Amino acid sequence: MTQPNAAQLLDIARQTLLEQVLPTLASELRYPALMIANAMAIAARESRLQDQLSAQEQAGLGALLETPPATLAATRQHLALAIRAGRHDAPQARRTLVEALRRTTLAHLTISNPKAMP
Repeated sequence: MTQPNAAQLLDIARQTLLEQVLPTLASELRYPALMIANAMAIAARESRLQDQLSAQEQAGLGALLETPPATLAATRQHLALAIRAGRHDAPQARRTLVEALRRTTLAHLTISNPKAMP
C-alpha cells in the first residue's frame, strides 16, 4: 500500500476533525474548529492543484509578454511593469489582458473558494 500524499493526509485529518472531534466540542469551540477544517480543505486543494495552476498561469500571462521569463514570479513582475508602462492600454490588448487576468483569478478561486466559482 502506498503512503498518502499531503493532500490525502489533510483530507483524512479534516474528515476526522469534522466527524469525530467537532461533535464532542463545546459550542464556543465549534466555529474555530470549522475554520480549521476550512483551512485544511484549502491547503489540500492547493497541494493537489498548485503545480497545474501555476503552469497554466505562467502560460496565460507569459503569452501577454514579448519574451516571457522562465518563472511565474518573474512573469508577474514583467507583466506588472508592462501594464504600468501602458503596453496594454490599446482596446484589444486591454481585453486580452483582462481575460487572462480573469482566467487566472478563477483558477485561484478553485483553490481558495470553489463555491464562488460561476
